[in-house]
Amino acid sequence: MTHDLKILRLIKIIPPIIVIIFAILVNVIVINNNQTKLSKDIVSLRQDFIKKEQEQAKYQVQQVVQQINYEKNNTERLLKESIKARVHQAHRIATTIYAANKDKPEVQVTTLITDALRSIRFNQGRGYYFIYKTNGLSVMHPTLPNFEGTYKSDIQDERGNYILRDIAKVVTTEGEGFTRWWFVKPQDKDQEFEKIGFSKRFAPYDWFIGTGEYVIDVENDIKQRLLHRISNIRYGSNGYIFIIDYQGNYLSHYNEKFKDTNRYNTLNEQDVSNARQIIGTAEQGAGFLKYMSSMMPSTNLPAEKISYIMGFPDWQWAIGSGVYVSEIEDYLTTRENAIGLQNRQDLSKILWLSSFVTVFFVALSLIFANYLGRRFASYENKISDDFAELNLIKEQLQFQALHDSLTKLPNRVLFDTCIKDGIALSKQNDKKLALMFVDLDDFKKINDLYGHSVGDQLLTRLGSIFNQMLSPSDSVARFGGDEFIFCFPMLEDLAEAETKAKHICEIFKNHFVIKGKSIHSSCSIGVAMYPDDGNASEQLISKADIVLYKSKSLQKGNYLFFNDAINTQVQHDLLLESKLHLAIEKNELDVLYQPQIDVATGLIYGVEALVRWYNPKLGHISPVEFIKVAEDVGMINEIGRFVIEKSLTDILRFNRDSDIQLQLSINISPKQLMEPDFISHLIKVTTDMAADHTLVTLEITENVLINDLAKVQPILQAIRDYGFKLSLDDFGTGYSSLSYLSNMPITEIKIDRTFIDKFLTNSQSESLVKTIIAIGQLCDLTVIAEGVETEEQYARLRHYGCDLVQGYYFDRPLPLAKLTSIYQKKTRYPEADSQRDNALYS
Repeated sequence: MTHDLKILRLIKIIPPIIVIIFAILVNVIVINNNQTKLSKDIVSLRQDFIKKEQEQAKYQVQQVVQQINYEKNNTERLLKESIKARVHQAHRIATTIYAANKDKPEVQVTTLITDALRSIRFNQGRGYYFIYKTNGLSVMHPTLPNFEGTYKSDIQDERGNYILRDIAKVVTTEGEGFTRWWFVKPQDKDQEFEKIGFSKRFAPYDWFIGTGEYVIDVENDIKQRLLHRISNIRYGSNGYIFIIDYQGNYLSHYNEKFKDTNRYNTLNEQDVSNARQIIGTAEQGAGFLKYMSSMMPSTNLPAEKISYIMGFPDWQWAIGSGVYVSEIEDYLTTRENAIGLQNRQDLSKILWLSSFVTVFFVALSLIFANYLGRRFASYENKISDDFAELNLIKEQLQFQALHDSLTKLPNRVLFDTCIKDGIALSKQNDKKLALMFVDLDDFKKINDLYGHSVGDQLLTRLGSIFNQMLSPSDSVARFGGDEFIFCFPMLEDLAEAETKAKHICEIFKNHFVIKGKSIHSSCSIGVAMYPDDGNASEQLISKADIVLYKSKSLQKGNYLFFNDAINTQVQHDLLLESKLHLAIEKNELDVLYQPQIDVATGLIYGVEALVRWYNPKLGHISPVEFIKVAEDVGMINEIGRFVIEKSLTDILRFNRDSDIQLQLSINISPKQLMEPDFISHLIKVTTDMAADHTLVTLEITENVLINDLAKVQPILQAIRDYGFKLSLDDFGTGYSSLSYLSNMPITEIKIDRTFIDKFLTNSQSESLVKTIIAIGQLCDLTVIAEGVETEEQYARLRHYGCDLVQGYYFDRPLPLAKLTSIYQKKTRYPEADSQRDNALYS
């Protein structure tokens, strides 16, 4: 008791102490993090702002350089556009004057035109018009009047160009055009400058009227216009653009005193020439430069500056703009102070809040500690109750681990123990044990029709009924899904086990009413006996499972005991399956051909392709046997494709080498027909082999139609649309063969051999055969009888009007080589005399 009181005191003291220590640690961490964050924020602010200001200066300079480039590159275009427009204007004036005075002498009209054009000046007085005849005679030259009336076609510039000849050539061939030459300026006759001219032919007098402009003059005009525009650019409080040429002359500056002054040798306070530094940076291409500027616009005092300088080599210009360091520092100092103040305010709030929270939680922990102390005693009393509850939950979990959650019957784990106990008990008393595997027949249909909840209730109801029929030593379990398994130990003999099985089957004779619905069900049972079929639970379960599915395949709603014959069959099926997987790869499959005879002519009409399998270990395996296995293991499509490709190859070869064009009938499995790519594969194979579709008949059995008529009908119609024929095999053995003839695109019906075997001796079979033949004739269907083995059967079928026959009377199924050797030439079977047939069968 004393020990418990000490624990109670600790419970009251420890929570407040922990809260206080935690609060102190939190406050220390918050303050430290706050200071670290403040330092990082200030550093980041400084870096970001300086970078932003530098990028702003760089952007301004690059924009100016881009504009200069644009104007420079457009110099020649603008020049050409200007002089072309001027010449067109002069040509219109001359044309107008000529049109108004065309009846006057040429000399008089020439005077009128030259008087109108001689005094016109443009391009700041530099531009004028000249007129020459195409033979070089000067008609008008305002700046060189002494040229007028003389031939100047031999004038050359300093590069050897014949100025007037080149112009005359252009206007003579093109009517107008641009030319280039070098010529002196009126104010500078010692040097020639490049000039671009435009001339236009004046046809009435074989003149050309033209003008020209010096490239350097236009470029200087553009420079002056740009410098004027750039000198007015401002951004921010002290941002501007300056331009210095490579000789140190300031061409553009915010301070008018700096313009047109040379400061190449002017030194700043640090005895360094700003101009030289700027020019040096420009000559290297571009870059940032830090230097002492002569003055800052806002203070007119020297100040340290960071500028972005960019060279323009074509005009020998250094273009720059920048930001003053003092401006940056002033801004950053203001921002740092603001951030520091905000940070201190935020920290104060956090500390006040932390103190309040600490006090609150200390008080709360004290209250909680007192409450905890009061509850401690009650918890101590409840612990014992909790242990009892835990034991109950443990028992429930153990039950769930060993029982089915739906039916509450034992599950596989617990049932395995029951089997072992039953075997031990039976062995001890020299008795037998029956293990019965029970599977509900068509349980999926119940779920699909009524819903899973009804299916679950049916399983629960059956579990309860099964449990009630057990004796103390018996047991039953739900094995999974719709499967139950019984263990009946202490049986005297097999008969007693059979009685148990019958009892289980009888349970299903009554209907089960669930949710107002009357449900009928049945079960199939597989039985394995101890010690006859095995001594261990795994052996008995496995053999009961095997015989269960054997029972379902034979007849649902029945029971079957495991025996050696079933075991042998199972082993044989497994071996058959394993060998079948390699049959195609090892070339063990072959296709034989049974002739089909045209009754009217006695000649071979076609063949039915029949697949055969010979395995070195198993020998000849019946198609009835291995086709079913192929369908079960999913190989039927592969085998079906093999038969189609092999038979088409063989029969097309036969037809090429023979005068006879055989028809080919191929049996198609229901599962093969329902494959999604069946038709596409069939079309591809026949197309690749250039086979006529009308030579191929696909034989289907009636169970194809019974299983899923809605799905099969469009497939069969597509086959017919492609030109293939369709034969309904084993006609007359199904439940609704006649309805298929009206609903399906069938072209042929095949009388089953069961009718042919008996129709000579059984009047009912004979009537059926005659009826089938009559139906075929009325429906315009080909009728073929299979299993014809005697001459009398052949004669009777011929008398009834059957179209085709096949059977051992004519030939067994033959390999291609033998078929070719026998039937490559026409082989006629004896025809019965029609009068004799009438006498015999009328």
